[in-house]
Amino acid sequence: MSWELLILALVAVVVLFQLYNVLGRRVGFKAEDKPGAPRIEDTEGPIGRPAQDKPSDRLRLPNLDALKAKDSNFNEANFVEKSREAYEQIVLAFNRGEIDGLKERLSEDVFAVFGKAIAARGEAKAIAVAFVDSPKADMDLIDLKDDRAQVRMRFLSELVYETRTPPAEVGQPDQVHKQHRRTAEYWTFQKNLKSAANPWILVRVEAAKA
Repeated sequence: MSWELLILALVAVVVLFQLYNVLGRRVGFKAEDKPGAPRIEDTEGPIGRPAQDKPSDRLRLPNLDALKAKDSNFNEANFVEKSREAYEQIVLAFNRGEIDGLKERLSEDVFAVFGKAIAARGEAKAIAVAFVDSPKADMDLIDLKDDRAQVRMRFLSELVYETRTPPAEVGQPDQVHKQHRRTAEYWTFQKNLKSAANPWILVRVEAAKA
């Protein structure tokens, strides 16, 4: 073999090796490459359904460890997920004017305020309400006093309201309008810690900064 052919062969090997390094290497990762997500135990939350299995960011709020010492079932990741579900269900029920089924989840004061708001609204309500996306939920504050625990959640959400107005001319179909609204609210859930079986109930709703 001549020196020219040998040199060309070596160059070809080097080029092929470099192409393999560039094209043969995977970019990113596939789902099967991920480590298995730890399973979150089914524990406490404002509603009874288990939270979705997902890894949790360890929240280190003041009084978090103290709350766990008083309530061994409390899990902050599960609480965030379940309070989000409770928020969605209560908001949709309120907009439908159907809060009677939520009485056990609401304090007497919150239930009364919601009832008055629904009565004042009358028939002027949206025919359909839906969340554009899953609300953002963050645990904002934990307060402990004797056997009472309160957890304040901050929710950011966007809802679409569908309303209907009579047509301008007889015989024409009703006009349907859609309106998007963004809300930022603090919701405070409370539990009597004398018994682990006591539920978390909504005791306060406040406006929050977006």
